[in-house]
This record gives sequence, structure tokens and C-alpha cells, in this order.
Amino acid sequence: MKRNEIKEANRKAMPGFLLLALVGAIVGGIVGFYSAEYDVDQFAGSMKSAGAFFGKYVSSWILLAIAVITPIMVIPVYQKTKRLLLAWDGEDESICDIAEKKLNTVLMIISIAMICAFFLISATYSGGFAMIEKHLNMYVLAIVTFLIILAEGIIIQQKAVDITKIMYPEKTASVYDLKFQKKWVDSCDEAEKMMIGRCAFEAFKVTNSVCGALSIILAISAMMFDIGFLPSFVVCLIWLVNQCVYCRAAAKCSKVL
Repeated sequence: MKRNEIKEANRKAMPGFLLLALVGAIVGGIVGFYSAEYDVDQFAGSMKSAGAFFGKYVSSWILLAIAVITPIMVIPVYQKTKRLLLAWDGEDESICDIAEKKLNTVLMIISIAMICAFFLISATYSGGFAMIEKHLNMYVLAIVTFLIILAEGIIIQQKAVDITKIMYPEKTASVYDLKFQKKWVDSCDEAEKMMIGRCAFEAFKVTNSVCGALSIILAISAMMFDIGFLPSFVVCLIWLVNQCVYCRAAAKCSKVL
């Protein structure tokens, strides 16, 4: 690309960027004005009280609900997929496509359940040691259901991987292998590796956007609601790791290519 073309591309993209910056400045000004005009401290106190109530009385029951609902949602889909593949003649590729979609649904549901479980157990722990003394039953319920969800996730993922091996016999890695991901990728063909790369790049882009938005929101919240800098630090740490890993992987790939 020539220098003139580069400058022209920058000129075309600049108005949209400036508009976004202007909108951000206006929103920030409005938020700052209302935070100074109205009693934000009272609102922040209400949010903290709501968070404390959620951690003490709600999060444990949601964990229990996830532990019960997840198998109810996942097992029927898994069983249908298994029956479909066991009856497969090895030639009709449309059956493979249907099975892969169902397995992706299973893995997505269990991933969401496990991530929510980690959040909810953190919400429960936010009550501190005082919760152990005053609400021991809720604390125990949260821990037990959290462990059940983890066990469900591991077993269901193992079942999904095992059934995938019916479609692709060349894949031999076990879920319980510490090098499972590496062995699994090594057993993929070029088309599968290309698909993994495209999915990874899409996740990279979305993660960058989400981390950027969260860092702005948390910076404003630190000023308005006195949440401290730790939430922003965690988000920025994830953002930093995401960027560094991507750049490091890109450098490695450029050497290979």
C-alpha cells in the first residue's frame, strides 16, 4: 500500500473515530455532572447493600439451580447426538454437521454454567468469614453445589470429546491429559486448524472490545461509587495478557511462515 493510499485511508476513518471520541466525552460530562449534582453516595450504598444481600442469600440458591438445570438441559442433547452417531454409516457428512452443532451447544451450555458458578462462588465468598458464622448453611450449600457443577462440567466435556472421536478416529487425546489441548490441535487437519484460528481471532477481537468498554465503565465507577481500582486492575490484566499472548503468537507464526 502506497503512502498516499495510507493517508487517504486514515482520512476516511478519522471522522468516525472523532465522532466516537466526542460521544464519549459528552457521556462522560453528563455522568460527571449528575454525579456531582445528585447524591451518588446513597446510590452506591444501596448497590453495596444489594450486593451483600445477593452474596448471602441469593448466590447459593442460583448455584443449586445451575447444578440441577444444567444436566437437564445437556443430557438429552448429548444422548440424541450419541444415538445419531452410533447409527451413522460413516458416509453421510450431514449427520456429522448436525452432531457437531449439537456438541457445540452442549459445550457452550456447560462453559456458561461453569463461568457463572465461579462468579457466584465469589459472590458468596464476598460475605467474608462473618458469613461462615452467621450463615453456615448457605456457605456449605454454595461450596457443595459449586463442586457439583465443576464435576458435571468435567464429565460432560469428557463425554463430548469421547463422542467426537467417533466422528474423527484420528483424535486420541483424553480430556484428563494435561497436554490435551496441544495433542488435540496437533491431530487436527489444516482446515480444522484454520477454523480454530478464525474462532480464536474473533474471540480476541471481542475480548479487546469488552475489556476496553469495561475499563472505561470501571474507571467512572471508581470515581462515582468508590469501588477502588482492583476491578479495573483485573480487567486491564486480562486485556494485557490477551494482547501479549496474541503478539507473541503472531511473532512465532511469522518466523514459521
